[in-house]
Amino acid sequence: MKQKERLKIEVHRTTEGTIFEVAFAILAVTVWALIIWMLSKAPDVIATHFDGNGRPNGYGSPWGLLVPCIITTVAGAGLLVVAYRPHLINMPVEMKNLRQYELAIRSTRIAALLLLLVTLAIPATLLTSISPSPWFVIGTVGLLLIDIIVFSVLIHRARG
Repeated sequence: MKQKERLKIEVHRTTEGTIFEVAFAILAVTVWALIIWMLSKAPDVIATHFDGNGRPNGYGSPWGLLVPCIITTVAGAGLLVVAYRPHLINMPVEMKNLRQYELAIRSTRIAALLLLLVTLAIPATLLTSISPSPWFVIGTVGLLLIDIIVFSVLIHRARG
């Protein structure tokens, strides 16, 4: 199957892009300050895995939570970089015009900020209560899905 050629659009720094990048930096510093604070208050051993009924079945050091937090933070920063190379953005809708690429760039930047919320949700869920609830993580992942769905519809409608 032959892949269609995408437009190679050159994206320059804009006020919108700068606002997203500054917001990401401020949110990242805040999220990581909260993560470090939560980890410093955590017990030596925490539940790190749960069965289908929500009962813990795996335990470990709270500092092990740094790995997924680092991964989601780096992924968010990567999305901000990809926003400057919109032909690399993989949307479930074919993009043919500049308006579609503008929407894809905005969706990517919003997803970067939402990934920071996922970064915070992971330790907040496991370290802030005796019986962790998955709803903070599910809610933030749900927001990511809403971002993808809403912008996919907008991009589809902007096909001109």
